[in-house]
Amino acid sequence: MNYNEEDQQLKQREQALKQREQEIRLRELELEIARETQETDPPLYQTRKENLGKKSITHWRKNLLFMGKLFMIMVVVCVATKIAYWLALVILISSITWVSYKLFLERKPSNNKK
Repeated sequence: MNYNEEDQQLKQREQALKQREQEIRLRELELEIARETQETDPPLYQTRKENLGKKSITHWRKNLLFMGKLFMIMVVVCVATKIAYWLALVILISSITWVSYKLFLERKPSNNKK
């Protein structure tokens, strides 16, 4: 029986040793994975909440001024487009009228001398 007890103790030691080796290998793999993720991930910084006070009011004021300027530019462009349209229309109609007058209504001086 002494032989069986020694054999069982050896088997238990082998199992314990295998388990320790597996745990060590697992830790090594976890460390490798952690190193790889640290290299690929961007660094993380502590976040903090922005103070809402005078800064937010000035921020909204700047945004409002920018929107107002943008709106005024849009209005000016629309008005300029309408003016250009009407001016082009007047020029086109006057040129057509002038050409029609020159072709059909203007009397040419006759060269009949008596």
